[in-house]
Amino acid sequence: MPKKKLPEAEVHAMIIREAKYRFGCKDFEPDFTLHERVPGSGGASGESANWNVRETRNTDNWAPDCADAFKEAVARARLKFDIAW
Repeated sequence: MPKKKLPEAEVHAMIIREAKYRFGCKDFEPDFTLHERVPGSGGASGESANWNVRETRNTDNWAPDCADAFKEAVARARLKFDIAW
């Protein structure tokens, strides 16, 4: 099934929103950027989104549970959405 294509800003906002669902992360505001992934660099399976997280900033200030919530939100979004660059 093809992935839904969304603008980068929507995927970015969705990741933040989902990370905040975790208990204790209501005020979590991760600072990160997304970038277009080079076609064919999806690893062994070749199944991957057309984007990656380029940079995360101030991660030393992230609570461990919130950092885990961020990673999980990114993983879910990569499975569901491509970015319409």
